[in-house]
Formats: sequence, structure tokens, C-alpha cells
Amino acid sequence: MSIYGKEITRSRFLKGMGLAAGSFALAGCGGGAGSNANEVTFMNWEQTEGTPLAEALKAFEKKSGMKVVMQPAPQGDAYDTKQRTMLSSGTGPDVMRINDDFVRGYSNDGALLDLSEYIEKDNLDRSEYIQPSFTFGEQPDGSHTAWTVGIEPRLIFYNVDMFEEAGVALPPSEWTGKNWSWDDLLNSARELTVEDDHYGTLIYFDTGYEQTFTVNNGFAPGIYSENGKEFTLSSPKAVEAVQWATDLTCKHGVQPPWSQLQQESIDSQLFAQGKVAMIFGTYGIVPYLRQTVTDFAWDVAPPPAKVEQKTEASVIIFSVPQGAKNPDGAWKLLKFLGGPEAGKILADGRAFIPINREAADTITATDDPPQNINLFAEAADHLTATNQTNATGEARNIYRPALDEVYNCEASAQDVLSSVKPRIDDLLTG
Repeated sequence: MSIYGKEITRSRFLKGMGLAAGSFALAGCGGGAGSNANEVTFMNWEQTEGTPLAEALKAFEKKSGMKVVMQPAPQGDAYDTKQRTMLSSGTGPDVMRINDDFVRGYSNDGALLDLSEYIEKDNLDRSEYIQPSFTFGEQPDGSHTAWTVGIEPRLIFYNVDMFEEAGVALPPSEWTGKNWSWDDLLNSARELTVEDDHYGTLIYFDTGYEQTFTVNNGFAPGIYSENGKEFTLSSPKAVEAVQWATDLTCKHGVQPPWSQLQQESIDSQLFAQGKVAMIFGTYGIVPYLRQTVTDFAWDVAPPPAKVEQKTEASVIIFSVPQGAKNPDGAWKLLKFLGGPEAGKILADGRAFIPINREAADTITATDDPPQNINLFAEAADHLTATNQTNATGEARNIYRPALDEVYNCEASAQDVLSSVKPRIDDLLTG
């Protein structure tokens, strides 16, 4: 479920921190020593200037009378390094963007402030937020260490012109499995594939398919068990889903070979070039496609159904480090960003789907592509989320490279996933 794609091992994390678990000084509500009650320091791994998020931050400043002070941050791996250094030295900002893969590990090591006291004190109505993304930050010990501001659900993006030229029925414009099953997608992909010109579909490039298609195949846990102690992607139903997605290439020839997909964002590029008729991707590629695609019509549809019709969303999350100098101000900012006012700004700016349901519901069908953009907001009622573990990054560093052998049609999903399960289970229980 990572939106960042950077992975770090637990041992590297601890080494970088130079700290053992639980060594962070706990900070309660009320502000740390030396805090400036009128300022909130903020760190994000992306440039915010000119974005809807920057507009939301300005709205917070106007409403609260507080100032949001941006802290410079590098991009890529350097962001992770700086973040770890700040956490270990207690020099972190009041609010920081965080890779969702790191939340459980950071939380277990006491690096993140528990927001549950603030949530309870303000008596927030949890039903006002998109579930289960809102509860993503909840930890097994009852603490709430990450705050979801928005989500980027995954849907099927499709080339309308290709469908019409091939005489293939368009996918549904609502969340239904009627005439939109796995078999229906495969049949459409077969009719849309034109040898030596373009493929019918591309599913397995976006790793979100692992959770989504496994759950839709009738296996609720998905990649990991609910307690995060077992690797369950090797379970029969999960293996069947991975093999199905792979067979689109290896058996049916309707999906690009894995060897042609070794480039970041190649899925959206191939779609924009008219080389693939359907791709499985996140809301986040909408701005790119709007800017890039000028010579054909495109739209979105739900993932095809089987036993279930769910989808996974990347989450936009922020946390407050332990030792933040202005935790009260940090909470005020996070609460605002998760509220209807900021949500409306984020929704209008098409930044992502705001976590606030009232704001998310303002995203409705439009004349601009994709016409059925409302399906992203409606995805809030069809979400699945990967169960968190203490070693998600390490696990992915094992099984995803191993899956290359499957994707290259050299081994079965059953053999590969079963072979890596013991090592991953050891990590998860260690």
C-alpha cells in the first residue's frame, strides 16, 4: 500500500536511530518545552507550493491565526534518512509526511505521538471519515499514531476510443460486477489486443493488485494476517489471484511482458501512448493523463469483480513526532486538514480524495476526463487495506523480487510464494 515505494529494514531503522525500542521520551498533550504556540513546523517530501495542499495550509493559517513554517526536505531516500535523523535527535518538525510502510515500526519504537487523546478530547465522529483509511493509524496497543488526510483509490483506466473501435462494450460506470468480472476483463482484453501494436490490459505493474485481487478472489486477509504475524499471500486464493494476473501475459498474451515494464510510471506512459487499452492505477495519475492525453477519450471503471469487488487505496498520511515542540498546534493542523473545509479545497484541486466524507462526496461526474471521476469517491465504500506488520518493508524486499521469476513466466506463483513464506514469517514474528 505504499505510495512512496521506499523501503527500509527494521534493523536499518534502529541502527540509523541509534536507539532501542521504547527509548523515546513520551510527550503528552499540552506542548513541549520551548514551543511556539503560534507556529507549526511542517515537512513534506513533495514541493507544496502551487498545490491544493498549500492552499489548504493557507486556509488553516487564516482560520487559526497560526503560521505554518515549511521545513526544507530532500526527496527520495534522502527524505527517509533525514526523517530518521530528526526523530533520533528530537529535532523533528511538528508535522511530517510519513511513508505508510514505516508507521507500525516507528510506532512500536515510540517515535510517533499518540493522537488518541486529542481525538477523544475533541469527540470526533469517526463516521465522518472514510473507513478503513481513517483507522489506518490505529495501533494494536490502542494508540493512534498516524493521521490520514486523503486517499488515492485504484481503478481501471480505459481507452474509450479503443473499446469503441473494437466494438467492445464499455466497462460499467458504477460499482457493479454485472458484466464486469475477471472473465469479462480478460475477454475484453483479448478483443482489444492488437499484435505488434497494443495490449488489452496491464494489471500486475501496480503492486496494489496484490491486495485488491486477492481480497476480490475471496481471501479477506490479503497479503498478511490480521495480526501481522503471518505472510498470507502464499495462501491458495491469494496465489490464484497472483497467477491470474500473471497469466494475462504468460498464458493469454494480452498484457505487456514484465521485461518491458522496468521503468517507473511506465504503466501510465504506455496508456498515454495508446499502447495499452486498460491499466490498473491510482487516482494520482489523473493529473498526468489530463495533461498528456489529447488524442483519445479515456475514462475509469471499478476493478472487475469476483467474490468481492474491492480496491486498495494509497494513503496520504502525516504524523507528529515524539518531542514535537508544538503538539497542540500540530493536532489543530491535522484536524483541519482532515475536516470538511480543507477537504473541499483538496477535492476541488483534484489533489486526492479527502478523508472527510462530506468533502469527498463533492467530487462528482465532470465533462473533463475521466467522466466517471465520482467512482474514486465512491471507492470509499469498497476499500480493502493491507494488514500492517512490524516488517512490511523487509517482507516486500523478499517476495517482490522473487515474483520476478513468476512475472517472467519462469515459475509458478505457488512455488515462489511458498518458498519465501518461511523467511517472511520469521521476520514478521521476530
